[in-house]
Amino acid sequence: MAEAICERLCIIGVGLIGGSIGLAARQRGLAKHVVGVGRSAERLKTALQAGAIEEATTSLQEGVTGADMVVVCTPVGLIVPTIKLCLQWLPERCVVTDVGSVKSGIVQQATDLLGGRFVGGHPMAGSEQTGVQNARADLFEGTTWALTPNEKTSHDALQRVTALAEGVGARVLIADPDEHDRAVALTSHLPHAVALALVHVAENAPYPQLIGGSFRDGTRVAASSPDLWRDIFLHNREHVLWAIDEFAGQLQEVRSAIESEDAETIQRLFTEARMLRQAFGL
Repeated sequence: MAEAICERLCIIGVGLIGGSIGLAARQRGLAKHVVGVGRSAERLKTALQAGAIEEATTSLQEGVTGADMVVVCTPVGLIVPTIKLCLQWLPERCVVTDVGSVKSGIVQQATDLLGGRFVGGHPMAGSEQTGVQNARADLFEGTTWALTPNEKTSHDALQRVTALAEGVGARVLIADPDEHDRAVALTSHLPHAVALALVHVAENAPYPQLIGGSFRDGTRVAASSPDLWRDIFLHNREHVLWAIDEFAGQLQEVRSAIESEDAETIQRLFTEARMLRQAFGL
C-alpha cells in the first residue's frame, strides 16, 4: 500500500472518473479519508455502497472544509463555477485539480481564482459508459494523465497532484494547456464528432443486419454522454473546428482518389495509414 499523500481527499462529482479515483485512492491508501460531493443523494449512496467514498454530502461546504486536496470531476462547463463556489471554504494549503478534457481556459480562470495551488489535469481513461456503477480501481492503470501547469503553478501543488496521478497507476505527461487542447482535438474530440456524424449518415441505411464490426467500433463513442460532449466541443471550439477542417481535407483526398479510380493513391493512403497507426502503438 502506498504512503498517504493527503489526509482528506474531496472528490466533487463521483461518476465514472471521480468514482474510479476514489476506489483507487482508498484501495492504495493514497488518502486517509475520502469524501464525495454530488447533487444526487441517491447516486452518492451508490458511491458509498461501491466503496468509492467513505463519506457523502450534497454540500460543497461540508465536502471541502478541512480538505487538503480537491479533485473537481464535473463536466467541463461546471469546473470553474464549482471552484468559485468552493473558494470561501477551501483551506489555505488545499491543492485543487480537475479532470476536464479541455484545459486552456480552465487553467487560466482557475489560476486567477486559486493562484499556484491549482493544477489542471486530464486522465486519458474515459469510456462511453458513465456513472459510479461503472467505476473501477484499475481504470487509470498504465494510462496517460496529462497535467497542465502554467507559470504560476506552485512546485508543491504539482508534486502533490503528480503523486495522486501516479499513485492510481497512471503515467504523468506535463503539457502546455493550449498544446494539450490542440492535441486532444485530433485524438479524442474529432473521433467523437466523426462517430456522431457517421451514425446520423447511416440512420436510413437499408438492411441494418449488415452493420459490421467497423461501424460498431467507429461509432462506439457516439454512445457517450451528450451533456458532457456538448460542453467539450464548445469549450474547445477553435481547436475542434480546426481538427474537423483537417479531417474534411483528408477525406476529400480519399474521395478524389475514388472518383478518379486512382487505385495507386487509394492503396498508398491505406498503406500509410496502417504504418502510422502502428507508429502510434495501436
